[in-house]
Amino acid sequence: MLKILVRACIVLLALGLAPATSLAVPTTYYFASGSVQLRATLDGTTTSVISGSIPVTIPLGGNQVVFDADAGANGTLLGLSLAPAGPIALDLDQTIVALDSITIENTLLMNDAGATAAISGAGSFSLATMLTADVSGVFPDTSTFGPAPVSSLTSSAVGSLAVSGDTITLGLVGVNLATFPQLANPGAPDIVVKADFTFFGVVPEPGTALLLGMGLMGLSAARSRR
Repeated sequence: MLKILVRACIVLLALGLAPATSLAVPTTYYFASGSVQLRATLDGTTTSVISGSIPVTIPLGGNQVVFDADAGANGTLLGLSLAPAGPIALDLDQTIVALDSITIENTLLMNDAGATAAISGAGSFSLATMLTADVSGVFPDTSTFGPAPVSSLTSSAVGSLAVSGDTITLGLVGVNLATFPQLANPGAPDIVVKADFTFFGVVPEPGTALLLGMGLMGLSAARSRR
């Protein structure tokens, strides 16, 4: 009986001294800085319809990127949520299109439901994205349309991702923002607005992360009530 107890104690001691297996979890990187570059062209062409210099650059406003460094050979992008700092206002060239200006508000870019992206050895990826926003516009005769809610799907936005310590840099190119028909000129090509997003994120201190998470939950709840 004593031998059995001794053996049991040895087994328990060995288990207690054995190193615990650490389970890696995805990392959430919260917004530090970033920008959005916008282009507007006639559908099916590269003809810019923006009046003035292009691309138009505005600040990115916030949100987050979720990355799992241990999923796949080079990590996997599990999710993103990006929002410009304010309304997107574009002045259009009336010699090309039958619109004076367009405004895109309450813009939120996310990965499409269930979409993830494996990162290549060079740091590139392709990701399906979904964008929601409210759009409005002004015609040359000063009549207006909108704001109207829209959603836009980009099935294969191309991006790049790099992680260094507690920071992440993410770029996303060719995201569909909105498509506007030229109602004042039936049969004319639609106006297509695309954007390139650049996001710099950090892993904050635990207390700050909690506050940021609560803020994002409030933003999500507010949008769901709209």
